[in-house]
Amino acid sequence: MKLQKSLLAFALALAATGFAAPAWAQKAQVVTPVKPVTPVKPNVARARELIDAGRAAQALPLLDQTLAATPSDAQALLLRSTARFQTGDLEGGRKDLERSLALDPKQRQAWLNRGALDLAEKRYDRALEAFGEGEKLDPSAPDNNINLGAVLLLKSDLQGASGRFRRYLEALPNSAEAHYLVASNYALAGYAALAVETLRRATEFDERTRLRARNDPNFSGLDENKAFRELLATDTYRLPPGAHTALRTYPLSYSEDGRLVQAVVQAMRAAGEKLEPTFESGRGWTILWGDVRIKVSGSPNQPGTVEVSASVERMSAADWKRRTDKLLAAIGAEAEKIQKGLPQKRSKP
Repeated sequence: MKLQKSLLAFALALAATGFAAPAWAQKAQVVTPVKPVTPVKPNVARARELIDAGRAAQALPLLDQTLAATPSDAQALLLRSTARFQTGDLEGGRKDLERSLALDPKQRQAWLNRGALDLAEKRYDRALEAFGEGEKLDPSAPDNNINLGAVLLLKSDLQGASGRFRRYLEALPNSAEAHYLVASNYALAGYAALAVETLRRATEFDERTRLRARNDPNFSGLDENKAFRELLATDTYRLPPGAHTALRTYPLSYSEDGRLVQAVVQAMRAAGEKLEPTFESGRGWTILWGDVRIKVSGSPNQPGTVEVSASVERMSAADWKRRTDKLLAAIGAEAEKIQKGLPQKRSKP
C-alpha cells in the first residue's frame, strides 16, 4: 500500500502496514513534548521548533552538536530519533529511540513512538507492551485507548479493541476526529458495519469527514458496501438551532454538467464571499463551504435549488441579510448569463 505522509515520521512506518496511525500521529491528540527535569538547552529547544515545523533536516546538526557534548541526553536522543525518522533514516532513528528509553524510561512519548514502530513491524505483543508503558505513565490520556485498541484489532481481538475504542470515544464524545479515527481502524480491519456506524457519527459532528472518507485508502475496502455507499450519497446535515438560512430556486437546472454549481462559484467570487477549495458532490447535490454553507441540488431538467446557511455564531442577522442578498442576486445574474449563452469564464470550486 502506498505510504501516507504525516507530521510525525512514525506515521510513515505505520502506513507501511496500511493501518490507521495512532491518535498522536493523526492529530486526534496533540503531542505534548516530554517535560525535561533540567532546563531545555537552546539547541534542543530550537531543534524541537524545527521538527514541529517539518524541517527535521535542519534540526539534525543542532542535535548532533548537543549529543557530541552530552551523549547521555535522553531528551536530545528522543528528538534526534524523531528527526531521523522524518528524514528517512529508520535505522538511526530506531537506535536513538532505544538508547533514549534506556537512559530515561519515563518518557511517555518515547514509548508511544516505540509502540508505533513495533506496530509497523507487526510485532504486536511488543507494541502492546510499549503502549502499555505509555498508559502507566499517564493513565488518563485518551490516546491510550486508541493506540491499544488499534493493536488489539490487529491481533483479531475485536472485543478487546471495541472496549478500548468505546472508552476513547467516551472521553471525546463530541469529537468528529476521534470518531473518524476509530471508524478508519474498523474499516481497514474489515469490520464494515462498525466502520460505517462510527463514520456516520463522525459526520454528525462534522460533515466534512464524509468527504475525507471518500479519499481515504483506509476505507477503500468498503467501496462496494451498500451502507457505506449510501452514507456517501446522502446529505444528512441538520441546521444548528436558530441558524440563518435562505432558499432560492433558479430556472437553471442542477445537472451533470455542473452549470448551476458553476454559477454559484462565480457568484461567490463576484460577491466577495470566502470559498474553500474543497467541495463534495453526492446524488443530486453539491456542497460548497466558506463563511456560509451552500447546498446546490435538484433533478435533471427541473429548476435547481440553492440553500445558503450559517450559524448565528458566525455572523449577525444584519450581516447575514446584507451578504446573502448580495450573493443570491449574484447567483441569479450568473445563472441568467449561462441560460442566455453569454460568455462566462469557467472555473472549478
